[in-house]
Amino acid sequence: MITIETNAHIGHLIIDLPGRSMNVFTPALAEEMQVQFDRLAGDGSIEAIVISSGKSSFIAGADLEQMADLARSDVSPADVLQRIRCYGDLFRRIETCGKPVVAAASGTALGAGLELMLACHYRIAADNGQAQFGLPEVKLGLLPGAGGTQRLPRIVGVARSIPLLTKGTALSAKDALALGILHEVVPADQLRKAAEQAIVAGRVKAVAPWDEKGFRLPGGDCYAPANSSALAAANAQTHATLRDNYPAPYTILRCIYEGARLPIDKALLIEQKHFVTLVRGSVAQNMIRTLFFAKQAASKLARRPAGIEKSQVRRLGVLGAGFMGAGIAHVSAAAGIEVVLLDRDLASAQRGRDNIALALDQEVKKGRRSQAARDALLSRIGVTENYAGFADCDLVIEAVLEDADLKATVIKAAEAATDAKTIFATNTSALPVNELAASSNRPDNFIGLHFFSPVARMELVEVIVGKNTSEKTLARALDYIQQIRKTPIVVNDGYGFYTSRCVDAYIREGIRLLADGVSAALIENAGVALGMPVGPLALADEVGIDVLYHIGHFFRAREQGAWADDRHVAQNRIVDSLKEEKRLGRKSGHGFYLYPADAPKHLDPEYAGKTPHPDIAEVRERLLYAQVIEAARCWADGVVVDAVEADLGAQLAWAFPSYLGGPFSFIDRTGVALFISRCNELAASYGPRFEIPQKLRELGIKGDCFYVGGNQAQPYQQAVAA
Repeated sequence: MITIETNAHIGHLIIDLPGRSMNVFTPALAEEMQVQFDRLAGDGSIEAIVISSGKSSFIAGADLEQMADLARSDVSPADVLQRIRCYGDLFRRIETCGKPVVAAASGTALGAGLELMLACHYRIAADNGQAQFGLPEVKLGLLPGAGGTQRLPRIVGVARSIPLLTKGTALSAKDALALGILHEVVPADQLRKAAEQAIVAGRVKAVAPWDEKGFRLPGGDCYAPANSSALAAANAQTHATLRDNYPAPYTILRCIYEGARLPIDKALLIEQKHFVTLVRGSVAQNMIRTLFFAKQAASKLARRPAGIEKSQVRRLGVLGAGFMGAGIAHVSAAAGIEVVLLDRDLASAQRGRDNIALALDQEVKKGRRSQAARDALLSRIGVTENYAGFADCDLVIEAVLEDADLKATVIKAAEAATDAKTIFATNTSALPVNELAASSNRPDNFIGLHFFSPVARMELVEVIVGKNTSEKTLARALDYIQQIRKTPIVVNDGYGFYTSRCVDAYIREGIRLLADGVSAALIENAGVALGMPVGPLALADEVGIDVLYHIGHFFRAREQGAWADDRHVAQNRIVDSLKEEKRLGRKSGHGFYLYPADAPKHLDPEYAGKTPHPDIAEVRERLLYAQVIEAARCWADGVVVDAVEADLGAQLAWAFPSYLGGPFSFIDRTGVALFISRCNELAASYGPRFEIPQKLRELGIKGDCFYVGGNQAQPYQQAVAA
């Protein structure tokens, strides 16, 4: 775990956790580090100490496994405070030991890793282009609890520390050097030597600046005009973007303001107390469970069938070179896969490749990719004028128009040109995989891979398993998704699958509110206040009114009962009218919004609504429950079989508010019985579309829930599956 080496009068403390690709802080590591550091600090022959890593990175942060225990109801806040102080006490011991201490980072230092560096008197990093330095705790609903909110403002100043802390911005080594977080950036093979030279040259004081008499914060205290303005602007911006749904950024600002006026020891205690409040709250626990643990499990292919040999796609065929097909080709070639594009003619396929080239040129222009890397990537993408080009492909993905007959045609043609081992995947967003597989001669090799737009930016791929899809096909599809560095969720077949149904539910409830006379502005504001990136009407315009028209009627033909009538009739009437008028959304310049060429988009005045307007909380609740109930229907229909994955998919696919954890986390946090009761009230007030499936009622009767612990703030383990 820790190795001690000495060179002359310098002691080296080298951290290297066994069995881990990266070092992470655990209580055991903190305890061992305290023992070994005290050994060096107490050795009279050692005049200075260098802390480094035995891995290519420094320390990636704290081990989040411990965070669940901190929120248990049988653990008191005082107990939590005592547990987390092991890190703060260790770091304070390092900076007050009386000997110069240098942090020498071989690579990435995030969270507690960077906090350790900030507690050292001198900080050096290897010139590693992949290394990141930052305090990303806010992205999981937390704050840096081992001194980050106190030491960083004392190093770079209040104003410059705010975005790094409240947004979790990660910096390159060179940017961290420019800000003053690092003292030196040196070639990797010179790291240890540079640390020793800094000590020998007398550049490292044995005391932190804030422990010296007369210390003043760089740029002044929080009352200095620039800092006061920065704090006020950050508070206003946080409210405008997060609408008070996420407490961590506000708490970080409070820590900066309160701590900057106090001696460091009192300031650190304030930070720790605020950390305790956040870590025990539902927002942090929801975000950690879904955005960290669920994402980690999905990315490691937790749903991959066991006992099947690992595979790699060497050559990929992509049918359809439009926006989606080109995006799939782009990310696949970036992962080193040879790609061949086919469209209705060679010119269309070449146009798709040319669009990829233009996107790569922009990356080069912005410094995100070298010219050589751009050329190498593009060289892996070829075009073909017929299906013979797919002969050696391990996987073929079709991304043609959402037309069942067209897809049936290309499926048959592609299979005729490929051998029996080739997997065929459809990128449909709604058409049932089983129905499409009926056109296949090899249905066991047939699977759905639903990518999201834009492919390069969206992490998620929704994997749809048909009734005949083999476990080997599922395993190979998941291997491919991991190969292109995406995150999969696995669902069963059904119309619209999971994500498309829930996105549609959000949009349609917005349109229904419009039909009920609610003003469009209130609807949109309520959606954003809920935590969605955009309101449902803006999303409708982005999706396209023509697409919503087809989805609405397609879904309506497959949904039965009063709830389905209530969900579609009024909404389809509005969508049908817009389509008839050729108001197709952004693509046509007019939908629910107007898109003038010389001004920002704005809502059509036609949708001003009636008076009196409902309370925004009422509108917000309707938009939320519409999504959650549809997710529950997907679970009841057997489409969703894993609540953990479903919550992750909700956040990665349609940006369901992360502070709520996901639809199933929301049900559990509310309490299944209370959720059912509220749905009954909503159905009585607004219509049967708010009725819940019988399977969820049975879950409530049995007293079950989706996660172990239900609405307690401790679980990461799933309790109920389909």
